[in-house]
Amino acid sequence: MDGYHTISELCPQITGWTICVFVVRVFKKFVAPNIFELGLILADNSGSRSRIEATIDRRLAPFYIDRIKENEWKIVTTFLVRNVADPVRATSHDYGIWFMDRTVVTNALRRDPISFYDFTQFDYILEKTVDKKVLVDVIGALLEVGHLTGDFYGLKLPFKIKDRYNEVLECEAHNEQALEFQTFFRSLGQRNVVVALVFWRLTDRANPKVVSHGPVSKVFADPDTPEVEEIKQVVF
Repeated sequence: MDGYHTISELCPQITGWTICVFVVRVFKKFVAPNIFELGLILADNSGSRSRIEATIDRRLAPFYIDRIKENEWKIVTTFLVRNVADPVRATSHDYGIWFMDRTVVTNALRRDPISFYDFTQFDYILEKTVDKKVLVDVIGALLEVGHLTGDFYGLKLPFKIKDRYNEVLECEAHNEQALEFQTFFRSLGQRNVVVALVFWRLTDRANPKVVSHGPVSKVFADPDTPEVEEIKQVVF
């Protein structure tokens, strides 16, 4: 790919990598008040299946917070590749990227847009055939939003979405995301809207539920994808 390594090639045994990647997601992971790591989800020209998580530690994060934005192409050189030890991974990639002092990030020439979201079909989730150790993307018509509640585990905001086959998923945002998404849903008003949930976790219950998974989880309305009009024609 233009002389760059691909994300699928990355492994810990080799160094000196240079990749050209699209920044799918940028999020802060607070480790103490006013101290944070920076999390990134990156992908290359091969699309959504190429996604990999990158971590910028608390020492380097303030330098990069205004230098790396979502929806930009970047060239990243000289970084570590390690196994992902988290019990639930943001992507299906076995490895993750860690920035170093010697890591260099530069702007890449603009490239053709590619869909970097990988929407999972509702029936796969309801039939429990999806790997619950990897976060998922889902898209559906927003049916209803419940009331914000709290318990011993924190805040919860329930809501439901429906796909073009009239399958319904129960969803739940937790804690900071519950507050953030409540404000977002209120801003939509009463209009018919399709929402995309990206990087959400599946619960391991008899009736699977889609729940937020910290700051990596995101929601946005009416994304520019063919699924939106198909869903609206069926549901609304």
